[in-house]
Amino acid sequence: MKLFPQDSDVSLYETGFEVDILKRKTISKQLSDLVERIEDPIVLALDDKWGSGKTYFLKRWVAAHKKENGGTAVTVYFDAFESDYLSDPLVSIITSISERIPKEQQSTLAKWKTAAAKLAKPAFGIALSLATFGAKQHLDEIGDVLADATSSEVKDAAQQLWETEKERKDAIKSFKELLVKLTKDESAPIVIVVDELDRCRPDYALLVLEVIKHFFSVAKVHFIPGVNGAALENSVKARYGGDIDAESYLRKFINVSFSLPRFIGLQTDQTVMTRYANQLIADMNLPPKVSKRCVELLSHVAGQNEVSLRDVGKVFSKIALLPAEATNENLLAGWIDILCVLLVSSVVNPKLHKKLVSAKATIDEVRDFLGAQKTNTVYMIGGSMNPEFNNNLAWWLVIILFACGPATALEDEDLPEWKSKIGDQFDRFGRPSSVKTIPSRIQREWVDIFRV
Repeated sequence: MKLFPQDSDVSLYETGFEVDILKRKTISKQLSDLVERIEDPIVLALDDKWGSGKTYFLKRWVAAHKKENGGTAVTVYFDAFESDYLSDPLVSIITSISERIPKEQQSTLAKWKTAAAKLAKPAFGIALSLATFGAKQHLDEIGDVLADATSSEVKDAAQQLWETEKERKDAIKSFKELLVKLTKDESAPIVIVVDELDRCRPDYALLVLEVIKHFFSVAKVHFIPGVNGAALENSVKARYGGDIDAESYLRKFINVSFSLPRFIGLQTDQTVMTRYANQLIADMNLPPKVSKRCVELLSHVAGQNEVSLRDVGKVFSKIALLPAEATNENLLAGWIDILCVLLVSSVVNPKLHKKLVSAKATIDEVRDFLGAQKTNTVYMIGGSMNPEFNNNLAWWLVIILFACGPATALEDEDLPEWKSKIGDQFDRFGRPSSVKTIPSRIQREWVDIFRV
């Protein structure tokens, strides 16, 4: 048995989607087709939640673009978080691109790097500030300084500043012209994947976007940053204040965005999460009885809550740590189901988890957790069978309320009649003692022994 999900070893620029468990080949091909046919420079953000598999996808796409999708573009993978400790991302981006340019273009590449060196100086920070969001404010401040200057030393320093700014503009022009030459000589676009941008320091993350906009905005040069849009908006607010329209600000830098599909193909209701979970059970060699029930519960919970692939991995790591007693095949179904409820809720909704353990969860809270509407849990309406009744969903609702809800939880008239027999799932005689202590016992004796 394995404790953590095992991502197969990725050889960057070599490993594509040969093993395509999550069926990403379609979106991979669509992305390749887009960057090949668009000439205008685009910043195409893979905007998805943390733990959704962005890095898994992007690392494989840089290889799949040519190997599987027939693309011609030079693909570059740049991990922004690895360079987060630096103050200037320009050098790191150029280094990543340089490693991918063919040897035949080394002469042009050398000139391009020389032009770039003129931009990676202390003056760069001042120049970039002038060119971006706070331009007017900075210009006003510099103007005030010049107006008050009286000594020759200050005047000389001011003159040097403007000369440096002119040199910077000339360097940018040369930098862009040589970048265009690189794409022409190669007769193909250059596509730079910027991964882990949402994990960077707010200032650094935004500086990366500003560098992309101001130095790489030339035809057939595209960027694909992997981001969490909400986190990036928070970075904008952290830098410029809470009153700024962060979404509008980011639209200055990001032209197009997309997310990874949540379903497998067009003609199936199977979710990527379910496919991933079932694969993990096999890969991690987990006890099937508990694992399968957790997957079933997750399929309901994911419709109402934010459940990432990383969350699924955390739940399964918790299963791997359970003592043998908790995964005994002879364990009654009620104990297994409450165990699954506690494992899943501890990852997905820790606040509700505490109430479930203490048997204080209300029926409304449990319905919200499961996405269980009353129309899905009442069996008969007006003497006829309810066509929207979901027996599986009703089962989870009843069994959770029986063990984790208040004493009056099962008095709701919208619950099926078989609710009175639910005690059979905890005791072979249907009369379990101290029902409301079952969750705390499971948590204490099984879940809390080893924790991740």
